[in-house]
Amino acid sequence: AAVTEQVDGRAAVGFALRAGRTSGSQLARIADLADGYGTGRVRATAQQQLVILDVPAGRVDELVAELAADDLPVRPSPFREGTIACTGIEFCKLAIVETKQRAQDLYAELERRLPDFPEPVTVNVNGCPNSCARFQTADIGLKGSIGRGPDGEDVEIFQVHLGGHLGSDAALGRKFRGLKVVADEAPDYVERVLRGYLDRRQPAETFAAYAARADEGWLR
Repeated sequence: AAVTEQVDGRAAVGFALRAGRTSGSQLARIADLADGYGTGRVRATAQQQLVILDVPAGRVDELVAELAADDLPVRPSPFREGTIACTGIEFCKLAIVETKQRAQDLYAELERRLPDFPEPVTVNVNGCPNSCARFQTADIGLKGSIGRGPDGEDVEIFQVHLGGHLGSDAALGRKFRGLKVVADEAPDYVERVLRGYLDRRQPAETFAAYAARADEGWLR
């Protein structure tokens, strides 16, 4: 999500959905904004965000305000910008756990608990062992499954993958035997890991680099 200049001098205005979730009425609203401020062209990104193209430079701030009024921030928090989720159990016959609402609750909690978090971070929430949300290549990848709760009942849990990333030095995230988090406790776990990163990181060290060198105990 950002405002970038096109080669023709006009602007491309990117904005964040709610972990990829939208609705027909919201998409119709976005189409109207694309017609009103640009030429009707909209693009989707691999991070489940949208971009309105061809916006005159003098109208960018006005469009940003219109989008914000519809909860479509152009300058979202690192957590909202970096969180994606697969379809999940709500609409996918392969999914084991709920993902979209959990992802929204997760980034909202992280925004509340870590309001000044200074670095970009990706959190990918996946509803089953398939990789529609690419949990292996996220800073924090959560793979859904079902486990046993303290009273023997079935509960939704996430297996954790840490430090995955793409690029010239791409790597899959680390996973540790038995490192699983009850879904309801995911905000507590992610907050704990991110606070550990802030406390122990080296200057300019990314989360992925930190996770690659971190002691296992720091990541549990």
